[in-house]
Amino acid sequence: MSAPAGQGARTLRLFFALWPGARQRAALASAATATVGQVACQPVPPGNLHVTLAFLGPVPGQALAPLFDVGGQGPWPAVDLRFERIEYWAKPKVLVAMTSEVPAAGLAIVERLWAGLEPLGYAREARPWRPHLTLARRIRRPPPDNLVLGPLECFGDEPPWRLALVDSMAHAEGPRYKALADWPLEGDGHF
Repeated sequence: MSAPAGQGARTLRLFFALWPGARQRAALASAATATVGQVACQPVPPGNLHVTLAFLGPVPGQALAPLFDVGGQGPWPAVDLRFERIEYWAKPKVLVAMTSEVPAAGLAIVERLWAGLEPLGYAREARPWRPHLTLARRIRRPPPDNLVLGPLECFGDEPPWRLALVDSMAHAEGPRYKALADWPLEGDGHF
């Protein structure tokens, strides 16, 4: 597979992620509204909601084909993500929804991705994978300790997550994310 039109000469900032479907994205954004509304911050736009699996950093546009090959080496297992608590991360000044447990299927995807990425020269982060969903950025003051996440619904007619190769584009109001390619997960995972 070749780079999408216009991507060849540009350097992209890429990562692999669990990418929610349109209905799940709307449900996640709706569930986060009351929580984020209690914090002086910049809410993450619904189109940017995702769970990072493997951050790659800057990649020349002409080097996309091997990354498409890595993503295309499914089938990928369905991941059951249950966001049950909120954390404030002071250094990056973000509010995130966290899972209580790291799902085994998610770890399996992360390991398989890195098995394909490390031979291509990409360096894995030293920190272990912690599935999280960034809800707000640019927190102006620490939020109250009693923040809770609203209820999340999972829709049965659309798979909640897909594996995606995502481009992070810098903008004045914050990053914008665009899935360059995506692949299905087996079965139905829940969020």
